[in-house]
Formats: sequence, structure tokens, C-alpha cells
Amino acid sequence: MTTTVYDVTTFPASVPATTDIGRVINEILAQVHAEQTSQTTRPGAVIYIPPGHYDLLTRVVIDISYVQIKGSGHGFQSLAIRDESDTTGWVDTLPGASHIRVLNTDGALEAFLVKRDASPSQAGRINSVEFRDFIIDGVEASKPYLPGSGKIGINVASDSDSVRIEGMGFVYLSTAMVLRGADAAWVTGNFAAECGSCLELTGASQVVRVTNNSLISAWAGACVRAEHAEGLLVEGNTLVWHGSVHLSECSRCSIASNKFVSSWPGMVWMEGACDENLITGNLFTRVDTESSNDNGHDDLFGMLQCSGTDNLVSSNLFSYRVDAGLRRPASAIPTIVLVKSGADNVIMGNHVCGTDDYRIVLDQSTTGTRIVHSVPQTAVEAYTQDYVCVPMP
Repeated sequence: MTTTVYDVTTFPASVPATTDIGRVINEILAQVHAEQTSQTTRPGAVIYIPPGHYDLLTRVVIDISYVQIKGSGHGFQSLAIRDESDTTGWVDTLPGASHIRVLNTDGALEAFLVKRDASPSQAGRINSVEFRDFIIDGVEASKPYLPGSGKIGINVASDSDSVRIEGMGFVYLSTAMVLRGADAAWVTGNFAAECGSCLELTGASQVVRVTNNSLISAWAGACVRAEHAEGLLVEGNTLVWHGSVHLSECSRCSIASNKFVSSWPGMVWMEGACDENLITGNLFTRVDTESSNDNGHDDLFGMLQCSGTDNLVSSNLFSYRVDAGLRRPASAIPTIVLVKSGADNVIMGNHVCGTDDYRIVLDQSTTGTRIVHSVPQTAVEAYTQDYVCVPMP
């Protein structure tokens, strides 16, 4: 009977898993290739990583479907706090559980690369690859981590279907996760921190779910960045430090019930032709704990910036808590929402607190914007006559 379940510590590899877990997993995958040769008999494999510390010298390359790599816990520890502290009395100073240290000596940047050389039209898409319950540690890094070492935790570089990344930990990476051309991927229950960017959806993704994660990115990147996404769901996440979602030419996406905390503007940035997106029920808190670092956007950029057509921004709470002396440019009246371009966008039923001096700004090219029960008329700064405001009662 074909073997389908493997343990990296007991598989008869050419090196111990603690020495180079990447090489061990590649040898397991080579055996799966050798044993599963028919189109109709490819059940895939489960590769188990027991608790322990494992060095990864060789990038893992996955080019088959139905592979699950799973550990026994994300084992996260804040390495930035560790590296800025006196740890003499600490009980532990390394991440735990199933802990992989990315030390690539093969010249590669990724810890895990999911890629098939043949095009999807020739060989089909890669289906149902899963990463669960272990931590990928870039070992050393300095803020803002991007471009930094260039290390990537998981890079799904071929069009894929039903990829799952669940219960994972990521730390000290330039980018934790990259998914290209993802269809119906689930990214849920992960803890990614002290990374330049946490999740990048490149190419044209559709119906990806990003839910219940804790994502902590530095000012040079974003917690979630998506381009040409259709139907993306970002829900129930905690997005901190530069708590941000950057959508570039995305449509019919839902950004709902998230907690955003950021020291910089641009907490939701809809860039280019972003149409029919729903931004609802989120808590946005703008603070300034690192005014010496600059992400290129000042307080006129907007906590939320909207471009495109028929977008709805509703039922959000915007809490702006930056002292006047720390605003950029100096003494600026902060922009809460900037409608930069597009038509028929709706801002409805939102609440602004933390400051009495703020603006909703409509740029000159915008048309048909409706602002309903969100702010007083005096808070609207419109460079167009083509809008309707129903002020707070």
C-alpha cells in the first residue's frame, strides 16, 4: 500500500530533520512523486513536524496537489521584544512548538515554494495544499523588515485552488505569505508579526477568505495587500502597528468586522479602479507611537482612501488619537475618509471620535458621492459640487 503519512523525524532521509528540514521534506515529496504516478490515484500526503527546533537550509518546493504539512502549534514569540530586552531571567528565548528557522544556504528566499513549471492549461492548477500549525522564523531582521532580508515564509507562485494556511506563526520575514492567482484560498487563524508585509495576493485572485488572523506589519508594507482581487473577504482580523488593507483594482470585496490599529494613515487604501466594495463594521484606531518613521502618507491621505465606483463605507467607527503637534503636515486637519476618484460612492452611518476637528474630503473628479448620517456638514471638504450630504441629525 502506498505510504501517505510521514514524520520528518522518522523518515529515512539523507540528513536529520533538525539539520535541514527543507531537504528532508523535499525527499519525502520525491517519494510521493515516485509512488503516486497515475492521474486517478494521487491522494497526496500528510507530512508531520513534531515539536522541536528545525533548521531549514534548503527551500521546500511543492509541485503536487493534496499535500498537508502540519505541526503541533504556531509557537509564536515576539523576537523584536526579545531583541530589545534584557533576557537574562527569561524562561525561553526562542519560538516553540514546531519551529522552523529559515537559514537558506541554497540562495533561495522562500522557506516553502508552491510552484508547477507547466502552465495551468497544460498541467492543471495545484489543488488543496495546506500549511497548518507550525512557525516559520526568519531568525534575524531589522525594522521595517521590507525589503530587509527578502525572506518569504510561504510563496504560492502558481495558480492554485483551495490552498489553506491555518494556525501558522510567522516572524522576522520580509513577507510572511504570498499567493499568486489564488482561487478559494483560506488564510485563517494565523499569527504573523514583525514582518514587512503579512499577506500579499498577487495576480488575479478570487473568493479568498482572510479571517480571524492577528497580522502585525511594519510601516513599509501592509497587513493585507491584494491586486485584481474579486470577492475577497477580510473579516474578524486584528490588524496592528501599520494595521492596513491595500486593495489595488479590486472588486466586490468585503472588509468587515476587523480591528485596525495604526501609527500611519492609509488603513484601508482602495487604489485605482476599485468597484463595488463593502467596508463595514470595522473599528479604526489611529495613533502615533512612531512619528519618526514615515510610510509616505501624511494626515491628508485619509485613514481610509477610496477610489472607484459604487463602494459602500458604512457603520465603521473611526477613532483618531494623534496629538496636533505630531500631525503631518504640521497642524493639519486630519482627513478621515478621502474619496479620491470615482462615482456613486456612499459613506453612511459611520462615527468619528477622538477629535472634533476632522474632514471627509471629496476630490474634484468625484461624482455622485453620498454622505449620509456620518458627519456634520462642516466636516465635509468638497472640491466638487456633484455630491449629496445628509448631515448627522
